[in-house]
Amino acid sequence: MRRFLFLYLLLLLFLNLTPRVPSSPVANGDKLAHLFEFAILGFLGWRLWTYMLPLPVLLEFLQLFVPGRTFSFADIGANLIGFTLGLIAGWLHEGSHEGTEVSNEGGD
Repeated sequence: MRRFLFLYLLLLLFLNLTPRVPSSPVANGDKLAHLFEFAILGFLGWRLWTYMLPLPVLLEFLQLFVPGRTFSFADIGANLIGFTLGLIAGWLHEGSHEGTEVSNEGGD
């Protein structure tokens, strides 16, 4: 899981810090994109949430220094909501596997 998290972090850095961003055909589509991007981050990295928590704000702040990108408090809000939803989903997903037994029937 940590390998996926690392690869996703690289993708997230690329997506959030590239100079040109295609416009969304849907109203407020960029907010939905932010929400989903960070929900995935929260889900993959929920066990490391204390280390991941600055990322939703930091990546938006760094856009101030990228040509063609803008800083938005609404984007930070979407990032944080998505991240929180992802954390909850990761926690629930992990909790649903607690107490389950792993059987090795028919195997050596």
